[in-house]
Amino acid sequence: MMNVVSFSGGRTSAYLLWLMEQKRQAGEDVHYVFMDTGCEHPMTYRFVREVVKFWDIPLTVLQVDINPELGQPNGYTVWEPKDIQTSMPVLKPFIDMVKKYGTPYVGGAFCTDRLKLVPFTKYCDDHFGRGNYTTWIGIR
Repeated sequence: MMNVVSFSGGRTSAYLLWLMEQKRQAGEDVHYVFMDTGCEHPMTYRFVREVVKFWDIPLTVLQVDINPELGQPNGYTVWEPKDIQTSMPVLKPFIDMVKKYGTPYVGGAFCTDRLKLVPFTKYCDDHFGRGNYTTWIGIR
């Protein structure tokens, strides 16, 4: 069973990553994913790059590709950590999401679902097979 760690770029998420890296070094199957919305804080991007470099971890960076047609599923693009804030489109995922679904509001806070959860799940299903992985997230 693959262990997939969703690394948010925050401190508790980094702590979980550190714990899971010990398991990976011991031979367990562990895969790390950072879901980029295209509008994270610059210090978050910096921290992600520093964690990757310091711990020398293999990190998959995903960004949602919004299909503008309603009723059609969205996809994702896989990036390298070095592409963060260099080659990757800034704000594009969020802007495309607003064009397709409208502006998020208190009763319709769908950002996390559209920009992170759905593409993350699709990526994991595509690469490991539905039901063949366990998702790990750091929480406060």
